[in-house]
Amino acid sequence: MVRAELAVAENAAWCALVCGGRFRARAWTSGTRTPEYYPDAVTLTPDATAADVLPFVDGSAGCSVKDSFATLELPGFSLLFEATWLACGPGVPEPGWQRAASPLGPAVALLSRGENAVVAHRGEGVVGLSNFEGPTAGWPGAVSAVASAFPGVPVVGYEHGDALRAAVDHGAEPLGPLRVWVR
Repeated sequence: MVRAELAVAENAAWCALVCGGRFRARAWTSGTRTPEYYPDAVTLTPDATAADVLPFVDGSAGCSVKDSFATLELPGFSLLFEATWLACGPGVPEPGWQRAASPLGPAVALLSRGENAVVAHRGEGVVGLSNFEGPTAGWPGAVSAVASAFPGVPVVGYEHGDALRAAVDHGAEPLGPLRVWVR
């Protein structure tokens, strides 16, 4: 059974690959502003506190923190969204998914089919599905494409809103809540 901690660790490793930053005991943090749609910090444990995050990020307007276990109190921050970590079902194989070469190396797959696109990142013991784009009807095919890109490795990720409903409807197992906060 996949645990939320594996999804969290993979997601933090993905953020570190894209953004740099530093791993600390209870959080990954970036001392400089990260690219759009990437957090400035990701908590790694449920007992992480604001003191594990805020001194190590640029806390000016636009700073965002992924509260991986929905346990933080962050003064001066507002909730951007709540989501759910997922262990993804097997997906539904669809022909026509294309894999593009990634400048980030062989542990990353850029996958697309028609209007749908997704990024897969091979972490420790799991592969993360992120940056899903396109109609939610494409979710099952995206999961299958990610699983095919990294055979035999459980697929994890997180979603909210319509994408979360589509994921659960197609076999994803909820692992736990997360929140993203923004200043």
